[in-house]
Amino acid sequence: MRMLGILSVAAGNLLRHGRRTAVVVICLVVIITPFVSALALLEGIRKEAVISVQEGADLYITMDMYGRNGMIPMEVADEIRRLKGVVKAVPRVISRIYVEGRIAVLLGIPLDEIEDAVRVIEGELPDDGEIVVGRALAKALGLEVGSNLSLGVRVTAIIDHSPFIMKRVFRVSGIFDSDTSIWSSDLILAGIDDAISIYEMEGFVSDIAVYAEPAMLQDVAERIQQMNAYFRMQSKAIARQYVTRGFNRKGGIFVLLYTFAFILAIPVMLLVSGTGLTERKKEVAILKATGWQTEDVLQMAFLENTVIALMSAPLAVLISYIWLKLLNGAFIAQMFIAEIESIAPFRIPVQFTFGTFFMAVFFSMIFTLVGSIYSTWKTATTPPAEVLR
Repeated sequence: MRMLGILSVAAGNLLRHGRRTAVVVICLVVIITPFVSALALLEGIRKEAVISVQEGADLYITMDMYGRNGMIPMEVADEIRRLKGVVKAVPRVISRIYVEGRIAVLLGIPLDEIEDAVRVIEGELPDDGEIVVGRALAKALGLEVGSNLSLGVRVTAIIDHSPFIMKRVFRVSGIFDSDTSIWSSDLILAGIDDAISIYEMEGFVSDIAVYAEPAMLQDVAERIQQMNAYFRMQSKAIARQYVTRGFNRKGGIFVLLYTFAFILAIPVMLLVSGTGLTERKKEVAILKATGWQTEDVLQMAFLENTVIALMSAPLAVLISYIWLKLLNGAFIAQMFIAEIESIAPFRIPVQFTFGTFFMAVFFSMIFTLVGSIYSTWKTATTPPAEVLR
């Protein structure tokens, strides 16, 4: 019953000082919303990255070149296909490439594999000398079906102190949908032979994607390693581990940096939460004079903070949801996804979890407690007569 009485007084204080309560809630929402949005973005991007890895090949084979991944002979794919348990082995050329000053990803695979890789929404699948591009890249470069696009990476001469790059002209045969994955928004897809010709690495590819029967995967991996001691092999499990570790590290760095921002914002919360508020001090003094103990006053302050946190956190999550879902993470997504514009041309992956809501409530509680619990305790331990004087 005493706790209900304390709760009743706490609720009355919040209602009586409605303006102060509203200001505190607004301050918390402004501080917490970017934090909640970042957590939801990181979780969504991490989840999509893990799905992409899961749907990829079981093994990726390259050659060891000075301790790093190097190109591998294309003919190795034929040898791997003959191994028992191998479903298919797909040679690939994959690299970053600049197209008219914009960074993109070039992926070259056999023409008969392209149909399973993307969903063409305009035009048709490429033939020799043709490419298909992601919708975002096509929009940025003003490309249409039938447009010509020059691609090249090899510097052949220096003319007037500027590099002259040997390029090949490709016809855009189709545009594919990039809404399904953030990784394909700036992708250029070409036949394997055309991709090899751009780099003039005849007979070599960047890696070979191997798909194997689950029960035979370990045996396949061992047999491939026995084929050549210089083969470098990356499994789906290793790729998933790298992805998870990378996002956990990035999320940890963000939380650390935002914690410093929280610390800098504490003086603001001290100001708006009632520190130095004469009326607040008199209220506490009257309660002490009527028989309230110091712990009762602290419980009242704690309940006030809890109510404010439970009001602020859902509002922050709601605003974050609108920002990320309806506004597609405008001006914040580019902080976590490299090489995109202020407004992403594809649907940003977002994942709200119970942990996201818990963090919003937790930090709201921390802020309000820091802003009021000390001043309340100091007033509660001061003799009422001295406060009321």
